[in-house]
Amino acid sequence: MTIPLRSALREFLEDWKQDFAPEWRTLLQEVELDFEGVDEGLELHAWEPIFPSRRHFCLPGAPEGAHLFRAFDGLCPQDVRCLLVGQDPYPSISFSTGRSFEDGEHRRWSEMNNMRSNSMRSLIQSVYASRTGCADYAQSVDAWPQTLSAIEQKGNGFQPPANLAQSWVDQGVLLLNASLSLSRFSVEGHPHQTSGHLRLWRPLVAHLLRYYAGRVHGPVVFIFMGDAAQEAARAAGITLPEKPRTDGPADTSIVLTPHPASGNEFLSGINPFAHSNQLLRSMDEPPIRW
Repeated sequence: MTIPLRSALREFLEDWKQDFAPEWRTLLQEVELDFEGVDEGLELHAWEPIFPSRRHFCLPGAPEGAHLFRAFDGLCPQDVRCLLVGQDPYPSISFSTGRSFEDGEHRRWSEMNNMRSNSMRSLIQSVYASRTGCADYAQSVDAWPQTLSAIEQKGNGFQPPANLAQSWVDQGVLLLNASLSLSRFSVEGHPHQTSGHLRLWRPLVAHLLRYYAGRVHGPVVFIFMGDAAQEAARAAGITLPEKPRTDGPADTSIVLTPHPASGNEFLSGINPFAHSNQLLRSMDEPPIRW
């Protein structure tokens, strides 16, 4: 038995704003999700879940605390200093938390050795290179064993997977995706993603990006990782730089990179975490301890 994905999403997201804290609800009060933009020909099997789940409902096997709007938990709108924007939730209920680039499954970084995707490994290589100032840790995907060995040294202060993303949130980082939900996934982009979930969430994501791009009090740095994140920025009317500037005074608050899943393509460019801190310093803002 199948049902239209559009109908399933309408039912799944009934009264969705009630899942937000009051301050976020106020910011999003004029936002309406684009249910009509979801391709009417897309169908969902009755047994297929949409994930992450709604607040106060836990899907079997989901990480503790995972839900659709977890990115906004514990963070007030006025405290946001950086938006780190990815594509969509990780395509595994056990891994997906509701925050972009948060590992919801592993207790140790070494457990990532069995992952098929380079996504989190490449991201952590880049984070560790930024934190230590040693670019060798992020020179290529082949440097992962070296980086992992350094990360797991006792006393170096690098958080385990369950704590790292929260430490970013505590410093004012909004871990956002261009789509906040998922049902089917493919590396090339499944129609459920490209013609379904990404279209649905575009008004909400665009509203947030426009709000922070135009905020007068308190500068914000944007990190857009991958094509979907950058397309979301364009849809919000944000002009993206053609080439990131890495020397001299910063002339933009935007950092662009390929998606970390691209592995060496991601690692061969600028380090987004080091560069975002350069931008924050140029704004007389304290850097983020990535």
